[in-house]
Amino acid sequence: MKLDVQGRQAYAYTGGKAFDPSLACVVFIHGALHDHSGWTLLARWCAHHGYGVLALNQPGHGRSAGPPLPSVEALADWTLALMTAAGVQQATLVGHSMGTLIALEAAARAPERVTRLVLL
Repeated sequence: MKLDVQGRQAYAYTGGKAFDPSLACVVFIHGALHDHSGWTLLARWCAHHGYGVLALNQPGHGRSAGPPLPSVEALADWTLALMTAAGVQQATLVGHSMGTLIALEAAARAPERVTRLVLL
């Protein structure tokens, strides 16, 4: 799924299902120098078991345009902007490695938008 986030094209894998923002959403956040592909099996399972899935590619990673962002804080803001662009009001954030820091920061910045945190 391609989205416009902060003026650049962003990509999020939806687990092989059309994304439905009315479903409970799970946002998968990869670590440094990775992309959405590390979440393929988990994202696919969630998408095929009733969840809306966004396994994102951060800017400058995978299929998302732009230079990599310079800080965890900027990436948290970008993640929240991606959720907005996809029509997601609330989501579970699942982070791996540096993605855990992004998830924590996003939850701190917008606690009303984060229903759960999964930190790996």
